[in-house]
Order: sequence, then structure tokens, then C-alpha cells
Amino acid sequence: MSQSSTPPPQRVLSPNDEPREIEPGLWRIPVPLPFALRSMNIYLLADGRHGWVMVDAGLGLPADEAALREGMRRAGVGMRDISALILTHAHPDHIGLGDVIQRESGAPVYMLSGEQDRMYLVWGPDAPNAFEPVNRMYAEHGMDAPEVEAAHRSTMRTRSVLQLPDPRTVMLVQDGDEITLGAHRYRAIWTPGHSDFHICLLREDGVFIAGDHVLPSITPNIGLYPEARVNPLDDYLSALARVRDLPARVVLPGHGRPFAALGERAEALRQHHEERGEAILRLVRESAGGQHAYQVAKRLFGDRLRTSDDRRFALAETLAHLEYLRYRGFVRREKREALSIYRASHD
Repeated sequence: MSQSSTPPPQRVLSPNDEPREIEPGLWRIPVPLPFALRSMNIYLLADGRHGWVMVDAGLGLPADEAALREGMRRAGVGMRDISALILTHAHPDHIGLGDVIQRESGAPVYMLSGEQDRMYLVWGPDAPNAFEPVNRMYAEHGMDAPEVEAAHRSTMRTRSVLQLPDPRTVMLVQDGDEITLGAHRYRAIWTPGHSDFHICLLREDGVFIAGDHVLPSITPNIGLYPEARVNPLDDYLSALARVRDLPARVVLPGHGRPFAALGERAEALRQHHEERGEAILRLVRESAGGQHAYQVAKRLFGDRLRTSDDRRFALAETLAHLEYLRYRGFVRREKREALSIYRASHD
């Protein structure tokens, strides 16, 4: 989309959540999402050498691109000023404009090693059957056929709008690497849980790029999926502990406004998951015959499950908790015909 075709700002930016300069050389540009979570953040960080580092890339819808371009206009930054694009993880709302940004800027794309494979395997146009294992998982854990089909249609609609960067432009980062972007150094930190190879970065001056690992007012979705790490909630809690005591003065989350007090928020998220696990364990114990994960999810979330996206995310999150409890010995899993059933352990 060219600048001349960008819709007027009032049609793409929320009047209550417009682009803002957080501090000199640091801009937050919220771009819209067509989900219950209404927006995600793209950041611009001055690289200290006349260029800018961009963090994350929206979903890829025309409104996202229009909002990004308007935010960049307000910041006085052009696409050719982008010296690097960091993708914190390969969920669609963070990668969708990757190709547009990379082609127009010529900038390399940085991702944690492993996450790029997932991006192209799951969301690439040449992977038409990538979601079949996910559909089977939904059915195995209690979704009926119409719900599975609705979840699949929603996922395929999302895939259709993504514009992924050319794989040849992706620079792979390892956990613990110190990368220099312009005049600044960033330490790469592997933070699995929300995705298997999610990356956070700590700049030497205390700017902490959090992605969706630590969010200010909601809890990141920690879901279990096929062909991924087997205990994502355990991964997530360990990764929270890893970042809790970092010397961060400002945290840049993927959703919501920047904040301080990283340690306090990390502890609050840990406590949330502890309480959620206790609630799920109580629900499992109430049924002597056991329940499948979707039954547990519907009892846990109730009337909050309004859309197909709500239901599939709730099932994946409930499964992550159930598997965490299973690895710790509180529940057991057994097959009953085509379903997986969770029952409380005898202890």
C-alpha cells in the first residue's frame, strides 16, 4: 500500500490509543486487530546512527498497514529509515506485515533460532495441511465436528492475510547472544511458553522488549499444541523467573501500554497461573469419572467463550494446565474411545 492510498488517520487509529513517543527515540504504534484483543504494538527504537529498529509487524490487514504508516509519519520515520526488524515470535498478529516492511526497508529480520521454522511451517502458503494435527487435537479433547470446522475456518482466514518475509532475509539469534543494532547492544533471552522460541531482548540502557511474554493487564495465552514443546506452562513459569530480576526500567509489551516494575508483574502472572491450576484441579476432582479438556474449559471460562477463537484458545490453555498438573502427578490421562480423559490422581 502506497502512502497515497493510506486511509485518513481517523479511520485507522483509536482516538484513545494513538501513537505516542514514550521517551526520546522510542515510539509505540498500536495497530488494530479484529479480535477481542483490539490492538497490538509495533515499536520504533532509534538505533543511535540515524536509523530505527522496528519491533513486530502486525497482522497484515489493510487497517494494520494504514495505522503503521500513519504512526511512522507522526514519528517522522520512513520505511527506508528502518535498519532492523525484530519479530519476537511467530504468532500471526506479530508477523503479518513482515514482507512489506522488509522489502520497503531492505532491513534484515531478526528472530530466535527455531521460531522461523515454525513461522513458515505453520503460516507459510506452502503448508496447506499444517493445521490437520491441531484439528485432530481439538477433536481428541472434546470439541465436536462443527466447532472444529469453525476453528479451522477462522485459522485459515487469518493465514490468508499474512505477508511473511523472504526466508533469505531472516537473521537467526541464539539464546544469550549480544546483538548490536546501530549504536545499541541487545541481549537475547529465550522465553518459551507463549510460543516455543519466543524472544525477549534487553537493551544495555534498560529498555526491555517483552513481546507477549509479560503483558501489563492481561495474561498471555499459554497453550498446548501438537508438534510443540510438551509442557509449555512449565516452560513459561521458568521463563518468567528468568526475566523477573532483570534491570529493566521500561517494559515494551506486545499488547497494552509500556510499564515499569517488571518483577512485580512477573510475580503476578506466576500467581495467576498457580490459582488457575488450583481451580482446574478442583474441577477435575469434582468428576469421579473424569472429563475431557473441553468440558473443563467450558466450566472454567463459562459465558466468556463467545467466538470460535475464544473456544480454541481456551481449550489449548486448559490443556497446558492439565498437562502441567499431569507431569506433577496431580492428574492422569487415559484414552476412552476417541477421547482423552483427565482424572484426578488417587493422592
